[in-house]
Amino acid sequence: MLTLYTFNISHFSEKARWALDFEGIRYQESVLLPGPHMLVTRRLSKRTNVPLLVHDGQVVQESSVILDYIAEQLGGSKLVPRNQKLSEARALELEIDRAFGVGVQRVLYNVMLKERRLVSELWTFGGPKWGRLFYALAYPGVARVVDRMYQTSNTPLVDESRELFLRTFDKLDALLEKQPYLGGEAPNRVDITSAALLAPVCRPPQHRMPWPEAPEGLRAFEAQLRGRPTWNHALRMYKDHRAPAA
Repeated sequence: MLTLYTFNISHFSEKARWALDFEGIRYQESVLLPGPHMLVTRRLSKRTNVPLLVHDGQVVQESSVILDYIAEQLGGSKLVPRNQKLSEARALELEIDRAFGVGVQRVLYNVMLKERRLVSELWTFGGPKWGRLFYALAYPGVARVVDRMYQTSNTPLVDESRELFLRTFDKLDALLEKQPYLGGEAPNRVDITSAALLAPVCRPPQHRMPWPEAPEGLRAFEAQLRGRPTWNHALRMYKDHRAPAA
């Protein structure tokens, strides 16, 4: 039996969840809350990060490593590039992980951690009922941990992450002007990575999260992205290739 431990809000969790769904692999999902999740993950691994996949006693963490495991151990053939060398696809995926994965966390939380009610609602969506009470009491402490983890108050680092995000967006735009998918003629793990990690910004309606409109502090950033090839690719991936959970 496969069990995937996730946060609903986590775009890295969505990447792993989508890969399993894309391959039609059945699994059980355990949705955790940021902060209290450590009570669960510490029983399974020395590291507390999600997504975390458990398969027959084997624990796998980090979304890209989980995708490797799906492809190599679970027969995930559709994730494997057809028109790219695996090494090239993997390198591009890791570049997107750094630029969009970490970048979205740092740039969005830089603004949104100040929105206590909004972030609490997003963290608790689809989770246990006691979550709202927990964050009513513990939000300041959890927010400080998130701030330290992603360095959301480090203005030079936030600016650097925003610039890397935009440079990578430009690079993917150029690729998508020449081919329908980042993987060439058919979607693969790189396309899932880009679309999943951009979901908090693009807010595809097929996503399980009720993403809010961008707060005022993020609207100028979003305006630089909307309607461009990489933005449209993310929405098209969700529309055409995001099947519901197996």
